[in-house]
Amino acid sequence: MDALQHAFNLAIHGLLTELPAQLITAAVTAATAAAAQSWQKRRTTADTEDKAE
Repeated sequence: MDALQHAFNLAIHGLLTELPAQLITAAVTAATAAAAQSWQKRRTTADTEDKAE
């Protein structure tokens, strides 16, 4: 029973410490990718408009 409790405590500790860090990392990565994609799209649009003039 003690081993089961210890395993449960380790699992809970891992979820409470590692999961938030992984979620924050995923959110920052997604935001950076979205910003880069948006910047690239604006840059491509601006280049196309400059060539049209």
